[in-house]
Amino acid sequence: MAYSNPGGAAGSLRRSKRAIMRFLAELLLCLFVSELHAQVRVWEGHLSIPTSDEGSPDANPPFDIYAKDRFNYPYTVRENVHGTESVQAWRAVFLENEYLKCIVLPDLGGHVYTCIDKINGQPMFYANPTLKKALIGYRGAWAAFGIEFNFPVSHNWVSLSPVDYAYTSAPDGSASITVGNRDRVYGMEWTVQLTLRPGSTVLEERVTLANPSNVRHRFYWWNNAGVRVWDDSKIWYPMQFTASHGFTNIDTWPVNSKGMDLSVIANHKDGPVSRFIYGSREPFMGIYNPHTNAGVVHYAEYEDLPAKKIWSWGTDADGLAWRKVLSDNDSAYAEVQAGLFRNQETYGFLQPQQVIRFSEFWMPVRDIGGISRANLNGIVWIARKPGADGKTALTAAFNANSDIPNAHIRILNGNNPVYEEKASLSPAKAWSHQINDIPSSGKYTFVVEDSNHRVLLKHTEGEYDWTPRDQVHVGPQSTTAPSTNPHDTSDVLERGRNDELQGNLIAAWNDYNEGFAATPASFDLLKAQGRLDVNLFRFDEASKLLKSVEDRATWDAETRYYRGIAEEQLGHSREARIEFEAAYRDPSYRTAGGLLLAELLASEHDVNEALTVLAKACPDVAVSFSTQRCVEDNVALERASGNSDHARKLALASLATYPTNAFLKNELSILGSPTQGFDEYLSADPNRILGLVVQYNRLGLYSDSLALLSRSYPQAPALESEPGTAPPGKNPLLAYYRGFCREQLGKSGKQDDEAASHMSLRFIFPGQAETIPVLQAALAANASDASAHFLLGTLWFSKGIVDPAIEEWRRAASLRSDIPTLDANLGRALLDIKHDPEEAAQVFTHGFSVDASNPALYVGMGRAMKQLGKSPAERVAMFERFPAHADMPAELVRAFVDAYEENGQPNKADALLAEHFLPRKEGAAPLQPSTATKVDKH
Repeated sequence: MAYSNPGGAAGSLRRSKRAIMRFLAELLLCLFVSELHAQVRVWEGHLSIPTSDEGSPDANPPFDIYAKDRFNYPYTVRENVHGTESVQAWRAVFLENEYLKCIVLPDLGGHVYTCIDKINGQPMFYANPTLKKALIGYRGAWAAFGIEFNFPVSHNWVSLSPVDYAYTSAPDGSASITVGNRDRVYGMEWTVQLTLRPGSTVLEERVTLANPSNVRHRFYWWNNAGVRVWDDSKIWYPMQFTASHGFTNIDTWPVNSKGMDLSVIANHKDGPVSRFIYGSREPFMGIYNPHTNAGVVHYAEYEDLPAKKIWSWGTDADGLAWRKVLSDNDSAYAEVQAGLFRNQETYGFLQPQQVIRFSEFWMPVRDIGGISRANLNGIVWIARKPGADGKTALTAAFNANSDIPNAHIRILNGNNPVYEEKASLSPAKAWSHQINDIPSSGKYTFVVEDSNHRVLLKHTEGEYDWTPRDQVHVGPQSTTAPSTNPHDTSDVLERGRNDELQGNLIAAWNDYNEGFAATPASFDLLKAQGRLDVNLFRFDEASKLLKSVEDRATWDAETRYYRGIAEEQLGHSREARIEFEAAYRDPSYRTAGGLLLAELLASEHDVNEALTVLAKACPDVAVSFSTQRCVEDNVALERASGNSDHARKLALASLATYPTNAFLKNELSILGSPTQGFDEYLSADPNRILGLVVQYNRLGLYSDSLALLSRSYPQAPALESEPGTAPPGKNPLLAYYRGFCREQLGKSGKQDDEAASHMSLRFIFPGQAETIPVLQAALAANASDASAHFLLGTLWFSKGIVDPAIEEWRRAASLRSDIPTLDANLGRALLDIKHDPEEAAQVFTHGFSVDASNPALYVGMGRAMKQLGKSPAERVAMFERFPAHADMPAELVRAFVDAYEENGQPNKADALLAEHFLPRKEGAAPLQPSTATKVDKH
């Protein structure tokens, strides 16, 4: 929102930017907590930041069948970034101890905006004074600042969206902020607990990655911290070699094969630097800025988080241009990244109900000159410096991360002590010592011990846990791609698995289908395709394929588990129960199979037996390693069986482990202990309500679902909602679910279905298997419900089930002609899937009369006309029908420009470009005017 003032919008922006800079600088003037090691403070407020304005997201669903590398459905695509900025008051949670003050922005992906080192006033992370957006994120809009948490994909779906958050203080004096999100694509969840402890300069991150869904999904984790840099900034990564994306090349570090020292930012003159650590098992990395005599270090145990990456836009012309794109002060930043897998092309599968936990740590470094080694106790820098007299001096400097009373510090040459000192070390002041006139031979070692002679940090010059140089092949690396021979089962399986891991499930299904056609008896292909069929809602086919696998391998718990899901979705509860029981008996699927078995039993009103199964299948619900869904089911079923006190105690205890868990908070509300602001939280994102409803429906607790769906919710502030979100009372999916729940309770859902059929379908993208019976029930009650036909078609098409989707869309179109995006969806399917440009053009033409401002109609029509041999002049005339030139998105501008240029009207193309702001897109060259001198032919 822009603030009105006498100086206008520009004045407001300038004042806000100055205010932010003052805010960051004045933190240095904050008085230290009067009592050393006092309680860490945590509180909520707001932070006003100039932010790029953004129009509505794309109303057309981003179907996976058209995607190559970014699979966003059921999220919207956010590429409507404007060239203007407004001051926005973002919710902020502050975390502060004696040494650090951290700011977390829950409505911007849970980013850590920055942490201020109160000793020197420097921000540890890139505190961009303007959140200037470009098209870099997985869904489009993205901004450079602070720490970004990336799971299960990079620059993830909610990088600039509201996420869940909570904060608390602990009896030991520490305080924490927890941020996290359960995504709409896979139903997987990440949480990060950010903790400061009294007397420490370490920001702790406790990361939890979980798959509470029913099926396996691909994932990775990359923690991405932007750090402000200058030309002389130095990258301190303990490595001798780096690897490229895709592991196609290994190069030397810091001096690469071109003789350039890439550890210095100024030397990034060959475009972006994007390199992964190779051949090093060291647990730390960092950046040091001589400009501020400060920097930041990341630490994580190698066995937990082995991968490291450095990213820089570079200092060539394009790199400098990106500084202007992403900031208003031409500031530069580099990205310090830590991940689970060796690079960002590598994914793994997180199985249903699996949980991964690990910790990462960030710490400031100051006044020591560089980074030789770091751990949780401190950071040391050892350097040799030749003097003017030809003699060499050795400097050792150390930052303590907490007080070390009566520390014993030693410097050794080999095994021979050359300096010893006892001192009480504090984070408030760096320790350093210089030894003059040292011999050039030998290696020096720095050791710091506590008063009990326990070694806290030890480092010897040049000694790191590296793969020996003679074991590393530098240069291009050989890669072997699987063949395309459908008769080679192993290659088909590898190709399909690779596509699954890259998120392209429809391509993987095509791989398996092709291989299955060539070798229909292959056990592994039957299983792979049947399992994927479950993920793609092809439940009938999945059941048949997996039954043939089961007949050959009754011992295969995974097959039994996935066939159980298919059978349950088909309404065959007895067959599903048999399969879940078989999976539950196998240790590898005991929790996942037992959970679905318990939910099936509960849905059939056998609550006591369901609780018995949960007790056997799930880890102890009272301990921290229990899966969330086990806890949720236990609490709800204990309450439903009349054990309210036990349910309340379990919910309260579990919230300490899962502080952002909405299901537990809703249970406490039912039990009479509501969470303040919970209805506002649900109102901000109807998908949160839908997630709770789906879980209650699994348990057969339809009355609890109906209570959620019938509630009157307050209006949520715009900044706290996903762009384009319809409020709960205007969301047709919620209304259809409400009618479905009433029917399950023996009541009539007719009024709810009727209300749903008249609600706007804009930005409504159904994505869950549980929605299929809901829409089918609505259609069984009223076959003329155009909205239900449209939504069911959209759901089928999202999984690549093309013909049933087109049939539903055609039926919807015959019943109601004004459904937004219907003609764009149907027309593109006819054009790109059915290869029928003539009928597609007819559909697009109809769309112009009912959805005239939908850019997808014009882009699709332009392509159809080209295939039909229409002239550039005819395409220009069609594009000129677009009514909202001021909001013309980049894709349409590009298509329009191409038509103008093909029609010999380059000046008109240039004029169109001059009219529209086109946000910069990573990996795409900016669309530039073609000429300023050519004369139009028309």
